[in-house]
Amino acid sequence: MIKRLAVFLVSMLCLSTAGAQSFQIEDIKKLFGRGNPLKLTGGFSASSVLNAGNGAPERDPWAYYLNGNVNLNLFGQINLPFSFSLTNSGTSYKLPSSPNRLSIHPSYKWATGHIGDVSMTFSPYTLNGHIFTGAGVELAPDGWEFAALYGRFQKAVEYDETQPAILPAYTRMAYGLKAGKTGGKYQVSMNLFSAKDKASSLAIPPDSLGITPMENLAGSIAFLYKPVESIEIGGEYGLSMLTADMRSPNANRNGIPGLWPGSNMSTADFHAFKAQLSYVDETGRFGVGYERIDPGYRTLGAYFFANDLENITVNASRSLWKNKMSLSMSVGYEHDDLAKSKASASSRIVASGNITMTFSERINANLSYSNFQTHTNVRSNFDLINQENNLDRLDTLNFVQLSQSASLNLNVVTRKNEAQLHNLNMNLSYQDAANRQGGVYHPGSVTEMINAGTSYSWTFLKSGLSLNGALNLNNSRILNGNTLTWGPVLGISSRLLKKKVNLSGSLSYNSGHLEGVKQNEVFMCRINSSYSPVQRHSFTLACNFQWRSVLNRPATNSSILTAGYSCSF
Repeated sequence: MIKRLAVFLVSMLCLSTAGAQSFQIEDIKKLFGRGNPLKLTGGFSASSVLNAGNGAPERDPWAYYLNGNVNLNLFGQINLPFSFSLTNSGTSYKLPSSPNRLSIHPSYKWATGHIGDVSMTFSPYTLNGHIFTGAGVELAPDGWEFAALYGRFQKAVEYDETQPAILPAYTRMAYGLKAGKTGGKYQVSMNLFSAKDKASSLAIPPDSLGITPMENLAGSIAFLYKPVESIEIGGEYGLSMLTADMRSPNANRNGIPGLWPGSNMSTADFHAFKAQLSYVDETGRFGVGYERIDPGYRTLGAYFFANDLENITVNASRSLWKNKMSLSMSVGYEHDDLAKSKASASSRIVASGNITMTFSERINANLSYSNFQTHTNVRSNFDLINQENNLDRLDTLNFVQLSQSASLNLNVVTRKNEAQLHNLNMNLSYQDAANRQGGVYHPGSVTEMINAGTSYSWTFLKSGLSLNGALNLNNSRILNGNTLTWGPVLGISSRLLKKKVNLSGSLSYNSGHLEGVKQNEVFMCRINSSYSPVQRHSFTLACNFQWRSVLNRPATNSSILTAGYSCSF
């Protein structure tokens, strides 16, 4: 029965790719007799969380988390990977995308499918990692590349006045196509992405919030050419036509929007272009790049996008001293207000650099800097220190635009022998997420953040006992002043019963001050344990306790007990 089912699955896959490759029944028969025709691999984890205390009344008193990935291999030729993530945490919140996700990614030779809650990427100017619920396929026969997708990029969310922080959303459906060819000296690809909101998916249109049903058609064409072995010439052109409100009246449009049936009075077209010329050898590369993105350029296939900029950059990378030092840098000129419509324009020198140095087997360092505009989560190191539940989902959409950042990391092995290992680590980072115009900071935004920390660990190699301590500091400059947070962390861990049992614990304390006045203090105690009775199976039990005091508010406390099981096969 199992073999019959396998033959059926193989036959269906062959029929779906018949236009690209001839597959005979005799080929299927040859697959039998090569050992076990079916091979199952993967992993599974389950966790149950109990919450108590008055520290977070909105948190579910009990939550579960189920995660897993399974791959079924047929005859060593066909892969059917499946993954899922299920939880009841946060299900009371209505969001455009669900925290529960199921996906399967079947593959056979150069064909891969994506079914369920998945993401795909075509280009930074069209489709770039947006999660959707639907299906996609990627085909990569010799020298060719094809991809297609269709699905729901956003589900309808009605406005709820009890949850004003969650904005309403229309149902958004989309499809995409991509094709490419790779030769000995060249690569060329083109793609198309189309998204459309369903205007009738909301009972009450949230026009007052500036949210309207939208439609988007975006495409790009990219190429890479190598006239000689060490020279690379590349570029990409992107076009996005965006209808801000599908309900706007139709009109005879001139130019490119007039060729698109989805255009109306609210439609605008945006353009993006980039080019690169590089010299590449065995130890590094040197290149010149140019990029221009129209003001307002946006695609519904990406979460974040930088626009209204033009820059020209020079970049280089090199390995020196038998790879003991690695250097990379990029320097250029950037300016905005391409449409000459802003009250004030800005221009600046943009630069980024990274140096990694291995001084010896025991000392290495890394220094980096960038003032290119990027989107990132700006978080203090105390966000992780004070995080009560490691299974809590951080808001991946809580991004800000980072204008510059710098970091320095130094790691020193102060002592190493057969019995002990001593390690010292020091790090310093700076982030500027200022949203300024005319020298004025926008309300509520973090403008500058400095994180600093030093840690020391002492490990007894034979017994598996490890002691560690750390001191962390964060200084954030916000609209209403400077906030300083500092505090120590002490930890211990050990392995018992022939390394089948792992025990660890930590104590941390931190205090926050605003303009020298204490605002809060947090005490955290963690105890973690794991037991692996046999290989690939593990049971975990953890307990976290947090006490928090905030100025002019009653002190709060919370306790979290987590029990879990994981296995791999």
